Amino acid sequence: MSLAEDLRRRAALSGASLDQVHAGRDRYGPVAAILFSSGGFISVRPRNDGICVVAVWVGDNMVAWGRTSSLDDIVITMHRWTASSAVANLCDAAPYLAATNPAAAVEALWYLIAEHGETHLYPVVAATAPHPTLRALRPWISHGTLHLLHPDHVIGRDHRGLIFHPFCGDHYRVHIYGGLTGPAEDPARAAIRAATTAAAW
Repeated sequence: MSLAEDLRRRAALSGASLDQVHAGRDRYGPVAAILFSSGGFISVRPRNDGICVVAVWVGDNMVAWGRTSSLDDIVITMHRWTASSAVANLCDAAPYLAATNPAAAVEALWYLIAEHGETHLYPVVAATAPHPTLRALRPWISHGTLHLLHPDHVIGRDHRGLIFHPFCGDHYRVHIYGGLTGPAEDPARAAIRAATTAAAW
């Protein structure tokens, strides 16, 4: 039984319905169970140790996240989400969840792409994550490509960010938003180039 099926079954046993829960994908990779609503969605990613990573999203912004081994807790969170509960109420009802401020959300996104993201991104994620300057930037996946955005960047409006464009083999070209594209480099050198650029922002 898949995780999505198990969540639907548990909901039905409680006398409610979560028929809209299914496996799918979000911007950051495959999701074992996802629930959409008019305000955003909840994603659930299981780990190998029986713990599930749950994230609550409003638009493309992660507003709460946490880890739990209780699928019943996840069902409760999803029920409250479909009832349009505020994020603070979700967190009050589910102690495993914590609301995120911008810095906490950035760190949570780095965790997602490092531990649950697309495998083809692992080399560049592993090269960029240790750089404090880059680690402070918001990871953003678009069309399977890693972008790093300035924390104050507004999607679709401001333009402080950079992209790691895959090149031949395991090389990348760093493109600065509104600027130049660097040469093809291995992930480590591309990360250094990106960190040098971001340090000047």
